[in-house]
Amino acid sequence: MSARQLVLASNNRTEAQNMKKKNFFSFLQFFWHDKKKKGGKEYMSSQQIELLRTRLEEFMEHKQPFLKQGYSIKDMSNDLEIPAYQLSGFINRNIGMHFNDFLNKSRIKYCESLIKNNMALKTNLKELAFKCGFNNRNSFTTAFKKFTGQTPSDYTRHHYTT
Repeated sequence: MSARQLVLASNNRTEAQNMKKKNFFSFLQFFWHDKKKKGGKEYMSSQQIELLRTRLEEFMEHKQPFLKQGYSIKDMSNDLEIPAYQLSGFINRNIGMHFNDFLNKSRIKYCESLIKNNMALKTNLKELAFKCGFNNRNSFTTAFKKFTGQTPSDYTRHHYTT
């Protein structure tokens, strides 16, 4: 192998290693480079939206960050390696809710699965709230009613009697 070939091979390995090190934010920056501006706002293509939506859904399903009490938009942006303002804007525009509602909806979905799988039988509401990532019973009850239309007590009572 000539010296030139060795340098090229070394550069290719270095480039491949750098590609592996690129975080998701860098990947999105590549896509966002072709943003369309409309009235001063930046928009993502439908492909970019679906890519980020899939990434967010997988993250929520596998890592379950919503179970951490006090989990914030800043924490999620660090975990996903996306600036907080971009993540917040994406959730607001494309998911159609604010970050706290997005997080609480996942918490309530998790809580419903615990109830349906009889994992909440010997748990009081306060314990259930903490187990699902809420800081207190009141915020848990408010969110539960918002997303299910019932209080947690009514929901569990109805589930266990049917």
